[in-house]
Amino acid sequence: MKKEEMRKVAVFAAVFGVLSIALMLRRSATKHILITDAAEMPVSSIESGDSFDLLVQKEDSKDGKMKLIIPLAKSVSSEDIKLEDRYSDHELLIYIDSREEGFYGDNAILSNSDILESAVCYAENDAGSVCLDFKLDGFYANESALTDHSTVEVEFFRPKDRYDKIVLIDPEIDKTFGGILPGSGVSENDVTLDVAQRLRSIAEKDVENKIKFFFTHMTDADISDESKELLVKESCADMAVKLAASKSSDRDNNGIETYYNGTFFIRDLSNVRFADIVERSCSDNTGNTALGIYECDESDAFIQNSVVPSAKISLGYLTGNKDADKLASGSYRQKAAEGIYQAILDGYKEME
Repeated sequence: MKKEEMRKVAVFAAVFGVLSIALMLRRSATKHILITDAAEMPVSSIESGDSFDLLVQKEDSKDGKMKLIIPLAKSVSSEDIKLEDRYSDHELLIYIDSREEGFYGDNAILSNSDILESAVCYAENDAGSVCLDFKLDGFYANESALTDHSTVEVEFFRPKDRYDKIVLIDPEIDKTFGGILPGSGVSENDVTLDVAQRLRSIAEKDVENKIKFFFTHMTDADISDESKELLVKESCADMAVKLAASKSSDRDNNGIETYYNGTFFIRDLSNVRFADIVERSCSDNTGNTALGIYECDESDAFIQNSVVPSAKISLGYLTGNKDADKLASGSYRQKAAEGIYQAILDGYKEME
């Protein structure tokens, strides 16, 4: 190898080494936390254990961002931290498997804003596991990161300050229906919550379209229609989709059907058009029969009172002799979620 070529190789190796070290340092400084909803993990009620007010120390904002900085015991890793957003209550819960009892009685939370209304620590057990309950003065989205200083940094912001496209998803919860899928033990709650989780996962992986999904709830604890209507406004949602499943005394009833708000006309994307897009996309993707779109009645108050393009989609009949097995299938639920997501993309195209 000639001297000139050797010199070029040496320079390239040096530059590559510097860039690699810089990237390693950046990655070690901030690590993404896997945010898990309460629906995905067994957690006890935050009301069940001993509690006390957290120490909150005010500090000046250096970058104008609203942040909480939460100290962690040295033994805590990202796998020990679970976050749950309760947007309808303006609340953020952080579950930490600390394994160091009394840690948050001695270590303060740092805050550089006035959005906190209360901060309470609930003991989950006697081994140091806790739930930190932060109640906010309004609706805020957030992003979280684990730093190499053994802290969790949570940044709060208004949805429209960060997201151009926002969708609200409402998984229907039926607490009165005892018609479990024959032989499977699966209820409407299992179906709608699972499809909601899959929708969230699809959205998080789609870095090109960058649609932010908010959910009215992700557990069996449903909220009122009034609270859902307020969430549409506070989240600045562009669209809303309610996930449901049908039931019938006739087991021959199978297929997908969608409901829309027929009393409120929206210029860019009408409710009936949006319902049709959702129906067709979900039917095409799952291969299930499209039964048609129908105007909702007063029993669907959330859809009926919505002021953004909204649709309620029934993913199939829990009692159907064909749909029962489909709704119990993870593959079918995934295809349904993908179909709904594509419908939302198509809806945005029509609104442009």
